Amino acid sequence: MIDSNATGILNGFNYGTTNGFNVFANSTAAGTIACDSSAVTTPCVTTAQFSPAVTGFGQQRRNQIYGPKYFDTDLSVMKNFNIPRWECGKIGVGFQFFNLFNHPNFDQPVGDVASPSFGTILSNVSVPTSILGSFLGGDASPRLIQVKAMLTF
Repeated sequence: MIDSNATGILNGFNYGTTNGFNVFANSTAAGTIACDSSAVTTPCVTTAQFSPAVTGFGQQRRNQIYGPKYFDTDLSVMKNFNIPRWECGKIGVGFQFFNLFNHPNFDQPVGDVASPSFGTILSNVSVPTSILGSFLGGDASPRLIQVKAMLTF
């Protein structure tokens, strides 16, 4: 978790946001906190569990708060047939299913203590690759089904 209100503390020491740093908040939460998909409506952490870091570096440890798990199942079913009178020719026909169970995947909760939406999940995340390709900006989160034919010679 970060506290974007307190970044001015480190600016005097060249640790400002221009260097990619933000100030970590102090945590009064004990142990590891695991957020799940219910953080879409109810925050999994609150600002009451954190206080501003007075010296610029807070007392949080790495990976103290976990976001919701990522789940994706893809399935491919293919059947290959020999082509008559071709020595090694084959034709394959099948289906490919992306996100077979149509499971939504949620983004990480907002980690800035100064934000009014701190601890809540604001959006879904999409799978990195799909029928639409890699990082093309298409919405590949819903279930996608593709018919596939393949000629091997």
